[in-house]
Amino acid sequence: MTGAAGALLLAACGGGTSAGGSGAAGPPKSGGTLTVALGGDPVSIYPRAVTPLVREVARPIVDSLLALDPATRQPVPWLAESVKANADATEFTFTLRQGVTFSDGTPLTAKIVKDNFDDVITNRAASVGSTPLSLLDQGGYKGTSTPDERTVVQRFAKPYPTWPLWVTNPGFGILAPKTLALPMADRFDKVIGTGPFVLRSYTRNSQVVLTKRTGYKWGPKNRKHDGDAYLDKVVYRIIPEPSVRTGALKTGQVQLAGALSPSDIAPVRDAGYGIVAQRLPRLAEGLVVTGADRAPLKDAAVRQALVKAVDAKQVRDTLLTPEWGVPTSVVTGTVIGHSDQSALLKPDQAAAAALLDRAGWAPGGDGIRVKDGKRLTLKLGWLNRGNPWDQPLVELVTAQYKKIGVELKPELVTAAQSVEALKARTRWDLFLSGVAGGPDAGVGLASTFTSAPPNFFNVQDAALQPLLEKQAITTDQAARGRLVADAQRRVLAEGLFTPLVEDTAVVAVGKKVHGFALDADARLPTLLDVWLS
Repeated sequence: MTGAAGALLLAACGGGTSAGGSGAAGPPKSGGTLTVALGGDPVSIYPRAVTPLVREVARPIVDSLLALDPATRQPVPWLAESVKANADATEFTFTLRQGVTFSDGTPLTAKIVKDNFDDVITNRAASVGSTPLSLLDQGGYKGTSTPDERTVVQRFAKPYPTWPLWVTNPGFGILAPKTLALPMADRFDKVIGTGPFVLRSYTRNSQVVLTKRTGYKWGPKNRKHDGDAYLDKVVYRIIPEPSVRTGALKTGQVQLAGALSPSDIAPVRDAGYGIVAQRLPRLAEGLVVTGADRAPLKDAAVRQALVKAVDAKQVRDTLLTPEWGVPTSVVTGTVIGHSDQSALLKPDQAAAAALLDRAGWAPGGDGIRVKDGKRLTLKLGWLNRGNPWDQPLVELVTAQYKKIGVELKPELVTAAQSVEALKARTRWDLFLSGVAGGPDAGVGLASTFTSAPPNFFNVQDAALQPLLEKQAITTDQAARGRLVADAQRRVLAEGLFTPLVEDTAVVAVGKKVHGFALDADARLPTLLDVWLS
């Protein structure tokens, strides 16, 4: 559940605002074309494809069994009118809504739902790295049965209390039999769903065109209106350059422009356009310790000093804008289960220096600390994800560490190189991690800080692992919340992670666009409620 923040049009969850045309627009109107500027080519419209932008264009085409309500961050009915779990959360029974059809006229049945989940497993080899496959494996998926035409029963090998949350994922959008009958390689532009829009065309590196389907009557429970979408057409234009996207907005070529550069926000707002800014429901962007099994980061005092040395507010205020959040925990404040750990994140360079003093690291002649003739030097691996602030972020953190006598040596690599380096374990001491995790804190923590094989980040904390394992199977929400909070506290107290910024999506909205708000999973909504004046 990762993605390139710079490539995304939108990525946010909770706590944001909706925006649209200024002044009284009157009642919603039907008709018109909404043109959206995407930051990159989606590569595929098939919702289970492993590409950063597929979710943006597939969500209006495919519906899921449940939807995630942005206001409550809880699952609500969609294609399923209800869901019930057994006592230990290993079995979930969904009752389907009546009257649902795919855009080709095929009625939705329990068997089609089963076939969709079976398809993920059948195509395992072609789905490595996909979110749906990872989520099914996470619970030890045992299969789906269909007692009747409207009942779907799903079973897991272990308690999976978060399954209703994950089934809202667009990757579990239900596809028509005609799409499932195609080879995986042929599905990228032949997606048939039950959603309010239909895929009409996809031209690589150019645009995606959707048109309204008529007779849509089964939007999510939290929808604002019943019936068909207001818009006649949605056109996604691929415009990689941020300044070109904002220029297209100002000239009226597009009505939505996302992934704005911080420097563009004020001019766009001053020009009278709406701004929607929401934090990603993920782990905070920060530094993960990958060298805790060796000096100097084997010493907890050194790791703790790194946390205290960073001033995240200075990072935000220097490089970004108030739309971005200052971290108060390992995960962003919009994540379910977030626990405020601000006390552990208060910047205190004097305390950081004292920790290093007690650990035996004395100031050297050039300001970099030394111990037993060795400099306190840390190697950092990082990826440039296309954000204009990536390089300045690394430089600012390097400067903050230098103030306490720590020499940071950053190394910029590609995604493929980072995987190999992390597998090797010894190339870096720290890794700049971002946009990992998801809307649930426990799952995000477990995916990054587990010490279970393959232990991707070389985590060396035996006491943390039981917390992560227990929260994953605890069905009592209050008890699980305490475990997740304890895990966040331990990660920070042990210096396993230094939060830097709560990454945020910023979207500019045209003056004639109404009813627009980001979805709860941080991306574009179905656009069912959006209309143009």
